[in-house]
Amino acid sequence: MNEFIEPLSPSEVERAKFLLKRAIRYQAGLSKILPAHEVIDRATPVLWFGSISPGNWVTIATNPSSKEFLDKDGDLLLGERSRFYVREKGVSLKDYAENDKQLQSTIEMYNTYFDRNTVYRSWFGKENGAKLEGFLNGMGASLYTTNNKKRVVHTDFFPIATRSQMSRISAKDKLLESQFVKDFIRDTIDFLNPSLIIVLGKEHCSRLALEREFSFDEIKQIKDFPDAQYQIGFYHELGVPVVGLHFKPSEQFIGLGGNKIDSNGKGHGEYAKRQALVHMGEEIMKDLQSLFKSSSF
Repeated sequence: MNEFIEPLSPSEVERAKFLLKRAIRYQAGLSKILPAHEVIDRATPVLWFGSISPGNWVTIATNPSSKEFLDKDGDLLLGERSRFYVREKGVSLKDYAENDKQLQSTIEMYNTYFDRNTVYRSWFGKENGAKLEGFLNGMGASLYTTNNKKRVVHTDFFPIATRSQMSRISAKDKLLESQFVKDFIRDTIDFLNPSLIIVLGKEHCSRLALEREFSFDEIKQIKDFPDAQYQIGFYHELGVPVVGLHFKPSEQFIGLGGNKIDSNGKGHGEYAKRQALVHMGEEIMKDLQSLFKSSSF
């Protein structure tokens, strides 16, 4: 195991198993809400990505991509290509939930995600690259284990991978606004125990703003990249700051409208470059530090 990966304590493993079993039960009932083809056969819930450590940051997006389980031909990623745990043929979700060894293997794959060469880099970005990693580097953090940057763990509001992007699923609002999702993301955050939360996407910021545990200040924009808007907030349950991004650096600013030109005459393609993303991260970190002077995150 990588020397920077901190193994979970026995009590953390038990808490993780409890969360995982809840997600498994929910996945087993998804056929009542989603078309059968949307749930990937033999896939398992994904609770988090990356090695948990004291004071880590947490980024939150929508749900795991189908690419976490399927290759470009739609076949399951198996063996050394696996990013997450895939059930053997014939193993039901019920059988899987009752198999302690399989649950432990699942949790280990969460914790080692960014320390294996199977990372879905097209979304997260390469180490010291662009996309989400580039933005986090600007803030002084990284998804990859390193001894000179803050460690970041990723999670999602909805812990089940779907074949279609969530935005294309007609039941999206029903899923993301369900009581299960509201309770589960709160319990997952509490388990990951971050010192800073970064929410990826305007719609997610809006949803959290409706919950009493979260509060957000006014919307701001980054001076040199005015279409990159964000909010600073607070998660009262853990007493930690929240950064709500109204853009998705991991998706090359697709959410901002593709080739749109901002008020400075700059195309959104420029926003997706590493240098720009690092600049955005740096500016937001300065704002955070000015607002939370006594916190080192």
